Amino acid sequence: MEWTDPRDMDEDEYAEYLREEKTRDHVSAHNAVLEKWLEQQCTGFSAWAKERAGRGPWDFTVDSLPRLEALIRDAFDSPAQARKVTDTPLVAVAAWYLGEVHNRAFGTQWQLHPSFADDNPLDHRPHITLPWERREEFHYTDPEHIEDDARPIYSPTEILCNLPARPADQGLLHRISSRWEVPTSCDDSSCRYHPNS
Repeated sequence: MEWTDPRDMDEDEYAEYLREEKTRDHVSAHNAVLEKWLEQQCTGFSAWAKERAGRGPWDFTVDSLPRLEALIRDAFDSPAQARKVTDTPLVAVAAWYLGEVHNRAFGTQWQLHPSFADDNPLDHRPHITLPWERREEFHYTDPEHIEDDARPIYSPTEILCNLPARPADQGLLHRISSRWEVPTSCDDSSCRYHPNS
């Protein structure tokens, strides 16, 4: 199906569009590429945590994120330095841990479309977002109101790699809960979701 602005679709086209998007979302959350990455990080977590026991506890709570942030900031002087070792346990397991904290605290889930990994495995890493069932809650967040799926996307690997360049007040706790909050209004009267449309 050729892409069309969802506002210009008739009812049948829109239903087909949603079916395709839901299928893509399901594949992104359930595929061998993602499962392999998750298994590798989960398996490596015990050794990772044991090596860093003095900086823990590593209990998957939001309260542990300042410790994770300090670990990364102490290890790297720049984003480029961190990106050089994204596949090592220091960064990869840390990214998995960061994602798991969000999953447990905010109900997010891991995703990675397998075609992204095939096309460019170095630039496309697993990310977290909210499940498909919560997609409609976020229609207000797209500034142009043409994207029906405006769920936030959070890339733990990128977030960690960028930490050395970010100010302390924009670390891992910055916007941690507001990122996943549902917007409450829409100011664009042409949006199909505007209260008066």
